[in-house]
Amino acid sequence: MDIVHRLLSTILLLGIVAMLASCGVAAVGNGPPQVGSPAPTFTLPLLAGGEFDLADHQGSVVVVNFWASWCGPCEEETPRLQRWHETYQDAGLMLVGVDVLERDSREAVEAFVQKYGVSYPVPLDAEGAVARQWLAQQLPRSYVIDRAGIVRFARIGELTDRDFENQIQPLLDAR
Repeated sequence: MDIVHRLLSTILLLGIVAMLASCGVAAVGNGPPQVGSPAPTFTLPLLAGGEFDLADHQGSVVVVNFWASWCGPCEEETPRLQRWHETYQDAGLMLVGVDVLERDSREAVEAFVQKYGVSYPVPLDAEGAVARQWLAQQLPRSYVIDRAGIVRFARIGELTDRDFENQIQPLLDAR
C-alpha cells in the first residue's frame, strides 16, 4: 500500500509540474499588455464583416477600447471616442472598439453602434480570449499604443479628454 501511495503521489506531482511548465511556455511572448512593451497582437472578426488585425496598424497611434453594450460608462465614453475618431483619424489615430461579445449579444452591439453612430472598427471577441489576455474584465478598459507598437498608457474606466490631451495627442504630434 505504501508503494501505491508513493507512486500515485509521484504521478500527481509530475502532472502538476508538467501543467505548470506548459502554462509558462504558452504565456511567453503572448502575455498581457505592459506599458513600455510591445502590444500583443490579435485578429478578430469585425461586426461589419472582414477581420481586424492589430498588427496591420503599426504606424498609427492605436486606442484599443474594450467595451460592451450593457456597460454604462461605455455609453458615456463612446460619443467622445467617436468624436476623436472623426477629428484625428487623418492625423494617424486608429480607434478600435473591441466588444466583449462573450458577455453581450450581436443584436445589442449592432443597436449600440447604430445609436451612437460608431464608425471606427468594432471587432467581436466572441469567446473573450482577447479580453482575458488584455486583462479587460472590468469595462471599459483601454490601451494606447504608439506608432511603433509600444503600449504607452492603460486605463480602467472611461477615457477622458484630459487623457487625450496628456496621453494620445503627444503621440500624434510626435512623427
